[in-house]
Amino acid sequence: MTYKTYAELARSADEHPFELFRARWLLLPDCESITGWDPADLDHGAMLLQDIHGIVNRPISDIRAAAGLTQQAFGDRFAIPIRTVQNWESRGCCPVYVRVLIQQALGLADLPAMLGVIS
Repeated sequence: MTYKTYAELARSADEHPFELFRARWLLLPDCESITGWDPADLDHGAMLLQDIHGIVNRPISDIRAAAGLTQQAFGDRFAIPIRTVQNWESRGCCPVYVRVLIQQALGLADLPAMLGVIS
C-alpha cells in the first residue's frame, strides 16, 4: 500500500461509520497488502478493517489511559500543552494523524506496518 492510499484509508476510517468504511474498502485490491489479509476470507477481512477503524477512531483519552499516563505526563511526553490535551479529551477533537502517530510512538498500534505501507 502506498502512503497516498494509506492516508486515504485513514481519512476514510475517520470520516465514516464502520459500515460505510467497510463497504468502501473490503473488495479493493489495495487491501491485499494488509498483514493477515486473505482475499478469499471476507469475514476475516472485515475484522481487520474493524481493527483499523478502531485504531483510527480511538479517543485520545483511551490512548493516554492505555499508556498509563496522566494528562500532565502525556502532555510532557509529547510536548503538548495540558490545555490542548484537556480540550482533545473533552471535545473529542484530536486530529486523526495525531492519534495514529501517538499510538505508534507508544507501541499501542503500528498502522503503517499493519497496512504494509511502502514508499
